Amino acid sequence: MSRVVVLRQDEPLSVDSDRLADMFVDLGEARAAHLISVSVERLEELMVCLDLAVVQVRPGDCVDLVGQIRALGDSLGLIGLSIAARGVSRAVQTGDAVAVAATMERLRRIAQRSFRIAAELQHRSG
Repeated sequence: MSRVVVLRQDEPLSVDSDRLADMFVDLGEARAAHLISVSVERLEELMVCLDLAVVQVRPGDCVDLVGQIRALGDSLGLIGLSIAARGVSRAVQTGDAVAVAATMERLRRIAQRSFRIAAELQHRSG
């Protein structure tokens, strides 16, 4: 009897809603929406650079880029993004190519979902 194991790739996205709410209160709706827009653009740039650094096997650059992604995720209250980035950093530091590929795929999925959440927040704010 063979057993099939299905890996779950649809994990909940952890967001610090208090941090996001505070940002909108502190900055105002328009400025907070603009900050989110700029941050998402920066996140997209960082992800492209990280993909390239991973392909070119540049561990130092990977760790630096992941650190920037984590800081951006933390500032926006995107907890899941920060956690996924931390996983990539650990994998890169071990030099395990399979772990790097797996954690990068998770980071990409969570980043894509973060982009959608940010777009929805911008849409709601006008």
